[in-house]
Amino acid sequence: MKTILLLLCSFTTFAQIPTQEEEEKQSSFDYYLANPLNINLVTETELQSSLLFSSEQITDFLAFRKQIGTFQSILELQTIPSWDLDFLRRTQDYLICTPINPSWWKPNSSLHQILFKTDWTTETKKGFTEPDVRSKVRYVGDRTNQTLRYRGQLNTNLRIGFLLQKDAGEKDLSDFSSGFMEFKSKGFLEKIILGDFINQWGQGLVQSGGFALGKSFESIKATQKFNLGGLAYSSSVEYGYYRGINTTLKITEFLRMQVFASYRNLDATTSTDSTGNKYLRSRVEDGFHRTSSEISHIDAMQEKTAGANLIYSPLRFPLVIQFNAVLTEWSLPKLVGMGYKQPEWSGKSLKNYSVNFQYPVRNIRLVGEFAYSDNQQFSILQSGATSISKKMDLSYLFRSYSAGYFSPKSNGLSENSENLNEIGLFLGHGYQLSKRFKLSSYFDYYRFPGPKYQVNESNTSGWEILSRLQFEKRKAMRLFIQGKWTRKEAKDLIQASLDGHYLALKSWDFHFRAMASNLGSEIGYLLLQDIKWDQGKWNLQGRFAFIDSPTYDTRLYAYEPGVPYSFLLPAYSGKAIKTNLVIAFQYNREIQLAAKWARISYSDRTEIGSGLDLISGDTKTDITLQLLYKMH
Repeated sequence: MKTILLLLCSFTTFAQIPTQEEEEKQSSFDYYLANPLNINLVTETELQSSLLFSSEQITDFLAFRKQIGTFQSILELQTIPSWDLDFLRRTQDYLICTPINPSWWKPNSSLHQILFKTDWTTETKKGFTEPDVRSKVRYVGDRTNQTLRYRGQLNTNLRIGFLLQKDAGEKDLSDFSSGFMEFKSKGFLEKIILGDFINQWGQGLVQSGGFALGKSFESIKATQKFNLGGLAYSSSVEYGYYRGINTTLKITEFLRMQVFASYRNLDATTSTDSTGNKYLRSRVEDGFHRTSSEISHIDAMQEKTAGANLIYSPLRFPLVIQFNAVLTEWSLPKLVGMGYKQPEWSGKSLKNYSVNFQYPVRNIRLVGEFAYSDNQQFSILQSGATSISKKMDLSYLFRSYSAGYFSPKSNGLSENSENLNEIGLFLGHGYQLSKRFKLSSYFDYYRFPGPKYQVNESNTSGWEILSRLQFEKRKAMRLFIQGKWTRKEAKDLIQASLDGHYLALKSWDFHFRAMASNLGSEIGYLLLQDIKWDQGKWNLQGRFAFIDSPTYDTRLYAYEPGVPYSFLLPAYSGKAIKTNLVIAFQYNREIQLAAKWARISYSDRTEIGSGLDLISGDTKTDITLQLLYKMH
């Protein structure tokens, strides 16, 4: 009877497509393919945040490693009770075993990876045409995007990486450059990063970098973040990171401290007031330097940041408390906002503080963070997760963000894009109906105490309900039906999807998805079919997709296959057909070649894009080429 009631509750919520949760998990997996976890050094929080392992598998792994001391081979993992051979086959690419090297400067099981990727649109965009009488502004560079990335691991202790990248329309490959050197040990100096880095502290109200699942049918993982400390940065995204030095010190077995200092030039738009003083209008975070106007924004403002994170975890008590403090100074002031932005922070310097805790009570894991900024604004986030039984999980998350709270690197769970002007309660559950069926749902209620963008009223509210029924037959089939109903500003957005994978023999994988989105009188559809063939050195993926969405309001998202280590989550709207073909060839142990062809054909327009990205015609074709070289 309980099972029937749960099913009824699930399907009365309507249904929705996975907004991004499956695709975000794919992004996380791609990261760990490029940065495998060393089983001799990986921490509990790194295992949890990777989304690869269950709680039981993590517990069994840590107990086994404590018993044996050091792994000598990856094959030793198969002796762990909950790590069966099938699971090991599925995760082997994300794990490495490198013995701890007492001499950090000596090479030992070193690995070097060089990747070069270029892509372009074959149709000519307006920005690459000759100037005319109406418009003389054009892009200064060629039509290719280019990325050159190196990642090297000298031994267990030392890791190095750098990246050069240019966007289409920019002049040089060095338009954006990034690099780091990371040293790890088990001594007093646990970690030091020189170069570019991010921080993941507590629940993300002061510092949140790296991968974050957000709202998801994975309700427990969505409501709890893990303190990962400082992380080396090697992404091609041109904002949201620090540049300087980041150190982690193990003071005692129960006390650790992380400190960092950063200095960066930032792109920005500026203006001058009546007295001749410059001030900040807005930070420019897209990273484009293609026209004289965009080039004028380069390094328009400087940012100095310093911070510290103190972690106290008593040996005989399962409590973890963290104290966080960050000071940020900019070379230009931000003026007091107008209208709905009036409560927001203004000035040239900002101090952020927070206290974060983790405390397990029997089978309930409680976490929370209280954050305060020196403009007398605060944010609070508190959540809990529990497994009532082997079949049912429950979680909750309460949040309250002041309208004027601001931390440049915050990213706590929120309906807004920033952690401000919001009060909300998230409730999630997962129920294992049987060995192959699982039901997952969440309900999120949120209220906005003050006015917001395009909403002049105060105390507006909304809610969101999601349910997913999953079926999995190992090595044969995966299927889910999911739905989401969102109410915001008196508008109802209802989305639904049916998604299935069928694994035929060992070489073929068939995937289909049917999606629908309804807002008022508008209904959008997306139907897609993927076919994947993997045979030895060759890997081929093909996709055929039909899109019919009247406007951008009913757009639909679906992860798009790409060359290895790439990630693309486009928004589909309009009436079109899109076809993709991806080919990867493993030439030998060191060299891999990959290519992608993607073409979208519209039947409801004769122009694609706008401004300098305008294409005259109804088709857009993108080509990607990639070379990957690994040296062991």
